[in-house]
Amino acid sequence: MPLQTTLDAMRASFESKLPPDAVATMHHATEALLQSGIMDRVLKVGDTAPHFSLPDHNGDLVGSAALLNEGPLVVGFYRGVW
Repeated sequence: MPLQTTLDAMRASFESKLPPDAVATMHHATEALLQSGIMDRVLKVGDTAPHFSLPDHNGDLVGSAALLNEGPLVVGFYRGVW
């Protein structure tokens, strides 16, 4: 089964458990983001990300340039549970 088909089924299952007004709010917010042009400003496959610094587990800033000097860098995003 293609990934998009699986994702569509997961979304439909999730939305079927929500009140209709919540689903409408989510769809409205998604459409507003698309209309804002945000997708024209996001990194695309193959783009080079800008250098950045983020706090490590101790709160110390660690820069991507320094990490790249040690080898390839993988960045993961976790949106949290909500």
